[in-house]
Amino acid sequence: MQNFSFHTHTNTLGLFDGHNSISEMIDAAYKAGYKELGISNHMIYHPNMHTSSEAQKNDKMFHADKQKAKEIMSAVVEEIKEKAKTAPIKVYAGFEVDYFPSKRWRDDFEDIISAAKPDYLIGATHFIRTEDESLVLNLYHLKESNCSESEKENLMVYYWQNIIESIKSGYFDFIAHLDVCKLFNLGVEPKWDEWKRKVIDTLAEYNQPYELNTSGWRKVGEQHPHLWMIEELNKRDISIIISDDAHTVEHVAYSFDRAEELLEEINYKNRYKPKIK
Repeated sequence: MQNFSFHTHTNTLGLFDGHNSISEMIDAAYKAGYKELGISNHMIYHPNMHTSSEAQKNDKMFHADKQKAKEIMSAVVEEIKEKAKTAPIKVYAGFEVDYFPSKRWRDDFEDIISAAKPDYLIGATHFIRTEDESLVLNLYHLKESNCSESEKENLMVYYWQNIIESIKSGYFDFIAHLDVCKLFNLGVEPKWDEWKRKVIDTLAEYNQPYELNTSGWRKVGEQHPHLWMIEELNKRDISIIISDDAHTVEHVAYSFDRAEELLEEINYKNRYKPKIK
């Protein structure tokens, strides 16, 4: 069974959505039999983040100030690497990054990452947005927004486009939970299958690794992504990594045995682990 996870979260600096400290997560990973642990707190930055939603403005994890984001992300990496020095297993510092395709965002992102120097990066999409990114709405904060149901549906196009552009960017070691939108009953109708196939095609074209995220079993009774997407990506021989997306010590290695059984049933052989220097 896979004895590592690179998609985990902590409560470092009191700013992130993990429920446990770096040390507690390392201890849980060691007890679970992990040989390696990647801690990937969220990097959520956009210059329009605070103008798009009051809820996002009040969320300490969401940043609109590049300099502040740079300082925080650098401090997070430094703290993880300090804890790694005495850890009983190998521990790496990464980020789960919400990607946006605009040049302004990409330039700022590269500046932040250049300063923080993480070991690896996960590409993620938790947002719907307008084409020009003047409005960026996190899926977890949609209830607090003024966005109507029809507007949400219209903006979902850019959810899929974000994923596609994140793959094309070349920034990321692997792509997280391709269909996390289903947690909010978005993007689930058959009409969205065409976009999901575009995501599959892009992953294949760029030979981009992606994850089987077991947290979906806890939340909606199905892993991320849909099984048919995993089966299609297996046909394309695209590398897959199992992620627990652990936000608490109880989530560490959650349903890894079930994930391994699923991959064995469909004879999925191409497995992935980030290569870290």
